[in-house]
Amino acid sequence: MRAATLALLTLLAAAARPAAAQEEYGAKGLFPAYDAGGHWLIYDKTSAKGGSKALKLGGRFLLVGSEGAELFSVAHASAAYGGACRGRKPARLRAAILSGPRKAVGDPIVAIKVPQSFTLKGSRAVYRALPNAVDEPLYQSLGAALNAAIVEEAKSGAFRFKADDEGAAAFAADPKPEKVLVKIDYAAKVEVAGLADARVLVTGAQISNSFRRCLRLADGDKLIGGCVEMPHDLMAETALLRFVSYDPGGKGNPLLLAYTKDAPLWGHERWGFALRGAGARSLMHDAMDPRCREGF
Repeated sequence: MRAATLALLTLLAAAARPAAAQEEYGAKGLFPAYDAGGHWLIYDKTSAKGGSKALKLGGRFLLVGSEGAELFSVAHASAAYGGACRGRKPARLRAAILSGPRKAVGDPIVAIKVPQSFTLKGSRAVYRALPNAVDEPLYQSLGAALNAAIVEEAKSGAFRFKADDEGAAAFAADPKPEKVLVKIDYAAKVEVAGLADARVLVTGAQISNSFRRCLRLADGDKLIGGCVEMPHDLMAETALLRFVSYDPGGKGNPLLLAYTKDAPLWGHERWGFALRGAGARSLMHDAMDPRCREGF
C-alpha cells in the first residue's frame, strides 16, 4: 500500500503545476468526472484527437466524489459531445464511461489515473465535506489583510481591470484600500501541514467596475500565498459550488475540490486545487458544456 500511496502522491504533486490549457488535463492523469444522462463520464482532452491510453477498456481510476473515494474502471469508450467547444462549435471528444461503487462516492468530481496494481487497502486518506462557514469574526480577522493584498495586486497588474473601466486610472493614481469592495463568499477550516489555523476562502473583489474572484489560503489572520484566480465570466456563482477536501496520505497535503450539485445555466463545473503550507495552487477548472458556451 505504501508504494501505491507514494505513486498517487507523486502524480498529484506533478498535477499541481498549472496547465497551459484545459486540454492538458488528461495528460496529467486528472480527468474531471460528470454524470451525463446516467453515465459517469470522463473526457480525453490531452489533444485534439484524444489519444490518451488512460481511457482504454479496463483502465483504473481513483474517483473522488462528494461523499468519498473509490476505485473505478473504464467500461466503455467512444466519441461524445458536451465536454468542450472549439471554434464556437461543440467538440467531438473521446469519452469513457466509468464503472464502480457509485453509492460510496456520491456525485463524481474528479477521476485520477492509477496503475492496475493500486489498492485502497490500508489507505490513510482523509476525506472531509466542507460546508460554508463565513461569519463576522472572519471578516474582522482577515478584512484588513484582504484589502491590503488586493491593493497590491492592483498595483502589480495581477488584478486586471476591464478595458473600458474608466475608474481604473483614478484608482492607479490613488490606490486606497477604502476604494476596494471585498466579499468572502465561502470559507472553511482545512488541515494543511505547517499551518496552525488554516482556512480556505473564496473572495470577490471589486474596484470601480472591475471584479475578480479568488481562492485564497489563510492561517489565522494572515494570508498564505497569493490569489488563485477563479474566472467568473460564464461560470457559476460561488453559492452554487460545494466543496470537499481529499488528503490521499492523511498528512496535511489535501486536494480541495469544488463541484456543482445543481446544474447552473452553462452546465456542471469541476474545480481542483492543491493546498500546501506555501499557499494554494490550481489543478483544474472545467465545465460540462452541452450548450457550447463559446457560441453565446
